[in-house]
Amino acid sequence: MQSGNQLGIYLRKDRATVVCVACQGRERKLLDCFSVRVQEEESDLQVLYDRIAHVCRERKVRFVEAAVALDCAAVMQHTVHSEFRDPKKVAATVRFDTEETLATDVSDLAVSFRIASSDEEGAHLDVFTASRAILTEVIQSLQVHGIDPVAIHPDVCCLSRYLAEHTEANENAEGGTLYAVLSDCRGYLVAISGRGEPLTYRTFLMGASQDRTSLLARETMVTMALVATEPVRRLCVFDAGGELVRESVGERTGLPVDACDLAALAGVESADVADCSNPADFALAYGATLSLTDRVTSINLRNDHMPFLGKKMRLQKAVRFLSISLTILLLAVGVFFHSQLLRENRNREALRGKLEPDFLAVMPGMTRLPPTMRAAVADLAKAVKNLKAAKTGIGADQDSVSAKLTLVLRTLNACAKEAGVNVESISITSTSIKVEGTAAGHHNAANVLFPAMGKQGLKVLSNRLDREGDHDKFSVTLEVDKQIQGK
Repeated sequence: MQSGNQLGIYLRKDRATVVCVACQGRERKLLDCFSVRVQEEESDLQVLYDRIAHVCRERKVRFVEAAVALDCAAVMQHTVHSEFRDPKKVAATVRFDTEETLATDVSDLAVSFRIASSDEEGAHLDVFTASRAILTEVIQSLQVHGIDPVAIHPDVCCLSRYLAEHTEANENAEGGTLYAVLSDCRGYLVAISGRGEPLTYRTFLMGASQDRTSLLARETMVTMALVATEPVRRLCVFDAGGELVRESVGERTGLPVDACDLAALAGVESADVADCSNPADFALAYGATLSLTDRVTSINLRNDHMPFLGKKMRLQKAVRFLSISLTILLLAVGVFFHSQLLRENRNREALRGKLEPDFLAVMPGMTRLPPTMRAAVADLAKAVKNLKAAKTGIGADQDSVSAKLTLVLRTLNACAKEAGVNVESISITSTSIKVEGTAAGHHNAANVLFPAMGKQGLKVLSNRLDREGDHDKFSVTLEVDKQIQGK
């Protein structure tokens, strides 16, 4: 259910009644109500709309949504038969069925309906029509003052909703109640079932000289004949003029007649509606606010003419504004990162300009820097490694023959005097180094030569020692220990 303040406007040619209701869940509270009118010489309806807006501003009336109860003088009610019972199919064919029933073109009319009853042959509809020109004037005139009505309902539909909302707990489950509401020159008849559902509703105009008692008795009998689904058990009447004789109506209709206090039904004191023309107009305007909570099943003439797009337009504007904002934000972020990239590129080019002369000076054979700094660093590291290998024989490419030979010779020179080493042959392959020779004395090969090789980064894979006189003949297979060399 929609929460917030809701505005209902009962609109007639010469006057309007406005009701503002605060809605929170199922709780409702009357905030304000008033009526404005125009004189006969003020034939321009724009004056009436201007006065509505002026009083709303003067009373500081605030609302979320608004609905209009259109006077029955501007709306026609018809009984139409449809071959369908499904509401969607009925909605698709109701204009054709109405044209066939009225035998006239309805292109200039807005059409709305409700399914009164249904049987095997189809559905019986209450169809309401109103001139598109009148609806256009109402909508545009109110929109000028910031009031965009979500819905425009026939006044009798708003009254039936008001009665059904506030009398459900008081109805007799065994029968319905017929409510008769007489305004100054308008009459409304609404039959409410024991379940609180509107069964039938009708409107009629009354002249100033007509006998209100006789007219109501006659219209009541006609309405009772139309209520076929549930019998009417009693009649509740309200007469704004105070001329109705209830006893006479009861004698003519055969129904018990009770008085109806329209304001009290909504829990409102008579003093609270003193600014309204009469309680009937108040109930009509109040009923318009109730329709805002049930738009799917309500009879809304605006669904067929200038459908309400207020929320949709606000949503579209919000999405458009959000899209523009995101585009600007993304452009700003793109410009920021692009400027950072340009700055980094300038710094990179400056560093390359400073590095290139020094790089080419130590890298013979190269004419320019590599395309990336990572490649340049790798080339420098390789050059340092090769230079170290050429100078010391350690590091760089330990798999090269010269590097392996350098390691072996350094090891032999380090312990040749102490162990009395005499090398006979050195064989170097891609995977191993084999050294054969003799060592003076006993155990010098095992105790001096082999440990010295390990210290220099040569790992002993296998060895063979043979005793020949006063010296040892040895044959050892080595490999470069890359872990020690890396250190």
